Amino acid sequence: MFLLVIRLLAVYLATAAGILYLANRFISPVPRSARLWLALGPFLLVGEALLTAGVHAPIDIAYLGAPLSAHAAEQGTSIVQTPLLSDVVWQEVPWHKAVRDAAKNARLPLWNRFVLAGEPLLAVQQPAVFHPATWISFLLPLAQAWTFDMALRYFLSLVCAWLYLRDLGCRNLAALLGAFGWAFCDYMVFFLGYPLTLAAAPFPLLLLGLRRLARDPGRSAAALTVVALLLILVSGHPETLLHAVAAAGIVFLFELVAVDGRRRRRALLLALAAGAITLGIGAVLLIPLAEALPHTIEQFFRTAVFARSKKSVAVAEALRRALPDLQPYAFGFAGHGRIPTGYHEPSTYAGALLWPFAAVGLFSRRREKWALLVIGLLGAAMGARFPGITDVVSRLPLFDIGINERMVFLAAFATAALAAIGADELVREGRRAAVAAAGICGLAVAALLQATGGARFTAIGLPDEFFRFRFLAMMIPLAAAVLLCALTPRRRLGLALAGCLVIFAVERRLEEGDVYPTYRSAAFYPPLAAFASIPRTAPWRTTAVGIHFIPNIATLYELEDVRGYEAMTFKPLWDTFALWCIPQPVWFNRIDDPTRPFLSFLNVRWVFAPPDYAPPAGWPVRYRGAEGMLLENPGALPRAFAPRAYATEADAGARLGILAGITDFRERGIVGDGPSRGWTANGAASVAVSGYLPQEMRLKVHADAPAVVGTSMTAWPGWKLSIDGEKAPLLSYNHAFLGFRVPAGDHDAVLRYAPDSFRAGAAVSVLSLALSAFLLRRRRLAPAAPR
Repeated sequence: MFLLVIRLLAVYLATAAGILYLANRFISPVPRSARLWLALGPFLLVGEALLTAGVHAPIDIAYLGAPLSAHAAEQGTSIVQTPLLSDVVWQEVPWHKAVRDAAKNARLPLWNRFVLAGEPLLAVQQPAVFHPATWISFLLPLAQAWTFDMALRYFLSLVCAWLYLRDLGCRNLAALLGAFGWAFCDYMVFFLGYPLTLAAAPFPLLLLGLRRLARDPGRSAAALTVVALLLILVSGHPETLLHAVAAAGIVFLFELVAVDGRRRRRALLLALAAGAITLGIGAVLLIPLAEALPHTIEQFFRTAVFARSKKSVAVAEALRRALPDLQPYAFGFAGHGRIPTGYHEPSTYAGALLWPFAAVGLFSRRREKWALLVIGLLGAAMGARFPGITDVVSRLPLFDIGINERMVFLAAFATAALAAIGADELVREGRRAAVAAAGICGLAVAALLQATGGARFTAIGLPDEFFRFRFLAMMIPLAAAVLLCALTPRRRLGLALAGCLVIFAVERRLEEGDVYPTYRSAAFYPPLAAFASIPRTAPWRTTAVGIHFIPNIATLYELEDVRGYEAMTFKPLWDTFALWCIPQPVWFNRIDDPTRPFLSFLNVRWVFAPPDYAPPAGWPVRYRGAEGMLLENPGALPRAFAPRAYATEADAGARLGILAGITDFRERGIVGDGPSRGWTANGAASVAVSGYLPQEMRLKVHADAPAVVGTSMTAWPGWKLSIDGEKAPLLSYNHAFLGFRVPAGDHDAVLRYAPDSFRAGAAVSVLSLALSAFLLRRRRLAPAAPR
């Protein structure tokens, strides 16, 4: 374990040192004192995991149900600390595993075989396939790689904010205070394990690039803007990219006001060029996304239903929703009491100690405050869903299908940045009285909210000791900072600010230290006896009964679960859910009856059930123990086969109706291409899987007569078929899956997932990179001669 700790620390510190070197070399000088604060900053919340090689993740959630619940006591995961972070366990960690599985086996990370009968991996975006952190983390086992990734997200947030605030003219300590406020605001901490934090972290760097474009439009500023945009783009959350670019555009317009017309025009052209170059380099991600999105139920719902729904709320409700901006536990806290519907995501809160400094920054003479104020108010209004502004923004293209409440991160950043400006004003102008007055007002507001919140706390079942602790965690640091600034002589205000920075770190540790738990590495998905007998390389799928072994945990055990909890679900597959499962809103598709015929067609051979489950008649029990029960489905069909008869039906609704009446899919199947035609005897044929890889399946087919071969491979765009080395057409089979025709004889068929969108995107990305390198290296053009 000691060597694993050294390895984890070495990877993190080497990465941090490399980033600081690049920042110092190409962006701004970074003094040694700042490097130490920035590099060690993530230890504030991730330190225990870094120093013990533990895992900084809410994996206790995975132990709520069988089979892992049998090991909860021994692993110390019996109590779930933050239940709201379930997406981290059921989506984000499994996606990381899927990417590593592809890399480990020297495959392009294009296809995820582990969920929903297979789905695109790259096109889903959220696995952050091309983010540098993803590839650096391959140096570590997955548990430690996750911890490294979490620490690096905090570090990127700190560095990017510090660089921007220094460029605003803030002193080192003031910039550090603002950077800590940004990195450890409620938004960044809560969404740490999601791609939202990874996408939001470089937002200040984008502001810095655009600021330099406005002031000195040139290649270096354009390159910095491209780097910032790419870091956001490859993070895996296009929605945050949209929000960040829109807000950065607002700040950019403010910056352009202060420059002359010629510089303004050049800055605008370079900003557009930076955006175009970013889109070009990112084409390898964006083109596969554009190809896959129209085939998802999520896109259908967002455009057909969500885009037409009202996004704002009444003013009174908006004010109520804004209450957590000042009292973050106003409506409960994950793991403590009940949280009313609609109040589970973080607000603008970034620490009460920032309030007096932000107030001083807001009333300073710095012109940058106006842009920060505008995006801050925009983020706060969108987070609370205020009428008017929410309605206008939500009607804009792309924003109409976005979850725009998450623009709240803009307000958190604006608060932190204004606090840095205010802290700089404290030292530069000696504004102790202003800080003290603003701090006293903050204390009064916090005390008033606490005094009037008793009934609300009682209603949500919040323990008295909890809200007392949270109240004191706000009040004591704020009061200490006010006293420190008020009583320190003017010439020593730099030391007072250093003390405030330390106090602020303590405050955020007290307030946010229990959001993400740290568990020992052994608790990170330990070996399970229930699945020991399942061969991992054979093309058979698994599932589980009820709410046990919830997707996508099977990914961690390299099992292909037919269920899934995904951000992008193949709509034709979703259409079939009624035939074999029970879809649950914003969760996974639960299976209560594993004997339904469509599950046998879906190649489900292995079914996990709780220990007290009554096995279906004739189903062998392959494991029975404390973890649960593993059953074998004797009727499971192979991944590819030739049905005895098939019908042709072009209409989707009619096709689903026919599928609902089939009781044995070995006997019958539906071809979706061509005019409607009744049952036709299929040519006698045998199909054997001769080779299986996640993105490729090789088949040996012997057909006595021309035949249709059906598969349970989901028909996402990108699959290619060759028969005997020649390209061949694919068919729609059983509405959502792939099929094909073979002539009589013996044939070698290969199904391969190789989307043209990836190839086209890769070509555009390579050309864009080459063009960018050329533009960076070419000499500056000589200035035009004056007329």
